[in-house]
Amino acid sequence: MKITVPKAWLILFGLQIILIGVIFFSFLTGQFYFAYTDIGSDTYFSAVPFGMHMARLFALEGYTGWTFINGLGNVTALWLGDVFTWLGLLGGADGVLPLRIWVYVLKLLLGGAAFFVLMRDFVTRWETGVISALAYTFCGYMVINGQWDSEGGPFIFYPLILWAINRFLRSGNVIALPVALALALVSSVFFVSLGVFMALACVAYVLTSPEPKVMFKSWLLRILPLTLLGYLLAAPALAPIMTQLMDSSRVSGGQNLFAKVLEQSLQVTDWPVFVAEIAGLFHKDIFGIGSNYRGYWNYLEGPGFYIGVFLLLVIPQLWQGTAKDRRVLLLGLAAVVAYFVLPVFRFAAMGFAVPYFRSSTLWVSLLLFMLAARALDQVLTKGVNGRLLLIGAGVFGLLLALVLLSLGANVWQYHVYKIIGLALLALFVLLLAQIKMASSRVLPVMLLGLVVLDAVLMAQPSYLDGRAINTPQQQAYNDGTLEALRDIRQLDSGIFRIEKTYNSVSLNDAMAQDYMGVKSYALHGRGIVDFYVGLGLIPPPQAGGAVNYTNWLPNMGPRIMLNSLLGVKYLIAREVLQWPGFVAVGQGRNYIIYRNDMALPLGIVQSRQITQSAFAKLATLPEQQANMYRDITMMNAVVLDQPVPTHGELFDLDGLLAANELTIQDNYFKPAVALQATGLQIEQFASNHITGSISPDKNGVLVFSIPFNQGWSLQIDGQPTPLMRANFGMLGAPVAAGKHTVELDFRLPGQRVGVMLGLLGLGLLLLLGFKRWRH
Repeated sequence: MKITVPKAWLILFGLQIILIGVIFFSFLTGQFYFAYTDIGSDTYFSAVPFGMHMARLFALEGYTGWTFINGLGNVTALWLGDVFTWLGLLGGADGVLPLRIWVYVLKLLLGGAAFFVLMRDFVTRWETGVISALAYTFCGYMVINGQWDSEGGPFIFYPLILWAINRFLRSGNVIALPVALALALVSSVFFVSLGVFMALACVAYVLTSPEPKVMFKSWLLRILPLTLLGYLLAAPALAPIMTQLMDSSRVSGGQNLFAKVLEQSLQVTDWPVFVAEIAGLFHKDIFGIGSNYRGYWNYLEGPGFYIGVFLLLVIPQLWQGTAKDRRVLLLGLAAVVAYFVLPVFRFAAMGFAVPYFRSSTLWVSLLLFMLAARALDQVLTKGVNGRLLLIGAGVFGLLLALVLLSLGANVWQYHVYKIIGLALLALFVLLLAQIKMASSRVLPVMLLGLVVLDAVLMAQPSYLDGRAINTPQQQAYNDGTLEALRDIRQLDSGIFRIEKTYNSVSLNDAMAQDYMGVKSYALHGRGIVDFYVGLGLIPPPQAGGAVNYTNWLPNMGPRIMLNSLLGVKYLIAREVLQWPGFVAVGQGRNYIIYRNDMALPLGIVQSRQITQSAFAKLATLPEQQANMYRDITMMNAVVLDQPVPTHGELFDLDGLLAANELTIQDNYFKPAVALQATGLQIEQFASNHITGSISPDKNGVLVFSIPFNQGWSLQIDGQPTPLMRANFGMLGAPVAAGKHTVELDFRLPGQRVGVMLGLLGLGLLLLLGFKRWRH
């Protein structure tokens, strides 16, 4: 590049700021929050409450690795995987919503800058770098997928990683690549996707190298070790994240789809999906915006590869370059076709766990951007080739016609008009250049104008048009619940769970409104999902079925015994309830507070047992009848994989089923009162440390209403006691009769090993840096 890099970068930055100011004016001025309640509702239903809770918990206890505010309790290792989320917490819980737009803008700026840095290695004209980087800043992936917090990291770090690979190959820089990889892994880049990306990058570098064998050897013996070093550096965060994912019901539980997804990955893409992928070249908005999207899957999950109309049209101009340019063009287009035809690439990016597109679409966009940038460099250097321009326009038109003919009923015509208008304008500008009516000095400015116009016309509507956007005036979480919670805490200072008969916003209300509840929307561990399945609260695993219900876990509803079992002591309702054991103790604006006098402690000792196989017989009964017997059984016995001898008698399920009369007094009130008397009396309570005492009058099984996780350890009377699964997926341990002290501690699984691996990686990085400095 002839112009100095800082000056070119400053031009890019200035253009980014101007466009950001125009596109996001209503967000930056506070008219809207950058959070949606439509198909993009994860921004408001999940990211916002998680952020609010993280801010409170970190300020109060620091990072503990566990929280009781997410459902019945959950590991928080995934919090370690995105430094941008932590940036959004700098304003505390109340600042999470206002800061979201600023964190997103930061990602846009960093992503554009990263692509500009990458382009310095591939193009000769500084104008090419600025134009392509500005287009990348507002590409379809970041505009739509990037609205989800977890999708912004790849946008920044994939180009940065490619730059680091080039640095190593050109100058032997051994520091940039492992550092870039480590930063990516703690910035929401999924470690499996990153591994697949590196493998595909290896193939690309080998196939485009004049010496393929030498290049492959460099990757195998030098880049691969540096890649592993990057993973080592990220291990303090990565090891706990991997451990949490391995405990997820989607990986190690009965809800995983590995077999089905792996089978689908070996097939050819269905025709409707293939056409939807082609349509993604013209922006996802071709099928509508937000919840009005009528394409494949949904607005966030569907395929989208938009790089801009002008850049798409200019790609064939690369053919006028060198023989290597032509080879790169053919291989690049073949790679795009392979991605479209073979789903194995996108399935591999998700570890064959779920059939999503997600960040794998950025691989295609990034490839198209690099081809377009090289082609643009040819245009600015050699001029526009008329024949290639005609080919580009023809292919563009044929692909658009294919989409309209195949999926025309789903297409949003207004977007098509914009695409055609931008295409005609781009062709007009390129024709002016081809007939020399646009000088070499004016042409870059005109092309830059096309990119700016494209960004305004195509990006801005994706954020605003027809979207359900959260505003400062809505205050959806402040619906009377906060007043009810204040009243409850004035009545009772104990440790208990609270639930509501309504949602203020979503299943994650507890994290936003700060109370221990039951319902939740998150990536859950296998223990809590097994508990829900075992009690008929969510459907059992089904071959080839959807897995979404493992993320959405409801409260117990009117199953009052389960509410008591889980320690729901207070219930906030908007209607009058007549539930046995629930007493109205207060009311206010739009709410009634009920106290559950049968609520059990966090830990209880059951002196009767039933095996899962025996309990499973209830599934043959009609649902309502099965649930009644399930709930009675859970109040009177602990469910175990196998009986634990000498620690309780077997529960007589057959006798329960054969009883002529069932009374609530005998089957619910009496056992609940007994369990309250002998259960856990809490003395100290924190997210990762609980102490107290129990006083069972018989040998039994101590079972906590805490999902099983290997990070928990138990001491009874100061002695380490092995934990086991009880009640399908809860913490449990056998105990003898008498009074005992109880101490539960949580240490984040994988954290110790991760720190050790991270220190090893840091030592190796310093050693490599020292050796390079000496030479």
